[in-house]
Amino acid sequence: MPRTIDLGAYRTAGTLVFAGRDRGKQVRGKAGLDEADKDANPIVVHIPEDIWAITSSFFLGMFGPSVRSLGEEGFATHYLFTGKDISPIVKDGLREALRAGSPL
Repeated sequence: MPRTIDLGAYRTAGTLVFAGRDRGKQVRGKAGLDEADKDANPIVVHIPEDIWAITSSFFLGMFGPSVRSLGEEGFATHYLFTGKDISPIVKDGLREALRAGSPL
């Protein structure tokens, strides 16, 4: 059975934007993504519908290490996003995380 990570559990009350690489890294640690990367089952990441935006810097802070360790295809099959559609951010984040010479 897939594990679900609800981003809503990691936001400050009233927050409508997930922003900043450091904040993404904090949420990564709290959500246990280093362990989740090794889980045999897919991980469902739920994005609350009332979120206005997730910045690319937050995405890279939270998921950059996962993208680099799992690869693009592996990440896409291991992390399944539900709720608000953030597919443009995921697509850009994948490309940025895998770019040679990335400062990550």
